[in-house]
Amino acid sequence: MRKRWMWLLLFALFDRGQLVAAPADTGGSSTPAGPAGVLAPGALLTVEFPEMPPTFYAVQEKKNLPAKMTVFLPRNYTPAGRFPVLVFLNGWNGGTGADLGVARSLCEDRDFVCVSVPLWKIDPSAADIVMRDPDAAAMWPQFQTMLAKLDELVPNLDRARWVLGGFSNGAHAAQGLIDMSQGEVARRFSAVFFVEGGGRLTDYGLLKDKPFLMVSSNVASLPRSREIADTARQHGAEVTLVYENVGKHDFPTAAYPAVRAWLRSRLPGN
Repeated sequence: MRKRWMWLLLFALFDRGQLVAAPADTGGSSTPAGPAGVLAPGALLTVEFPEMPPTFYAVQEKKNLPAKMTVFLPRNYTPAGRFPVLVFLNGWNGGTGADLGVARSLCEDRDFVCVSVPLWKIDPSAADIVMRDPDAAAMWPQFQTMLAKLDELVPNLDRARWVLGGFSNGAHAAQGLIDMSQGEVARRFSAVFFVEGGGRLTDYGLLKDKPFLMVSSNVASLPRSREIADTARQHGAEVTLVYENVGKHDFPTAAYPAVRAWLRSRLPGN
């Protein structure tokens, strides 16, 4: 169902990044976010980072858009609780940093703080659109800054339960960030999932003792997905492989229940 947003013109400045709007989701009960109550159930928080280089999306689409991070607070959010985090990296050119559709669908708008960030490539105009390790290395400072802003913006995050996931090029970016951040991403995130990507991971040891989920959506990608899963298992990861054959490169909604159950197992008490 298409969501309609009522944008509230409430502004607040921060040391890094600018909280430019806090929209309230009119698709259900939610509290408008404002200076006195920006952390409210169902609130959307958008932070712009005009000092950052152009994103992959902005260059490829030839749009003058600042980098931004969008955060959705779950509908059962309370300031007194502690909430896990799901950072999901979208495929293709990564989008604007505002697309939370997959993350929110997986979480059903509950329990997890959902986060969308864009992708960066060293040369976004090049014919090779695949996110590679040098791109992830260049992306890491921006990603790190956004995560620091997230820590500042939402102080009651559950530090022990951060999940990093991505589809296609987003999975490649997640893999590159794990490999190219001197172990920082592996220390920050307690669980990882790749959907139809991420196959160039070199330091599988960084997944040791972590829940790791791999999703394949077609016969052609299944052997490589199994290989990735087996290698992660050999290095001590707690591996789950989900196969939902839709005959193409996709993150099929038919796979969402299995991924959702895996995410739910990350919650306290499970």
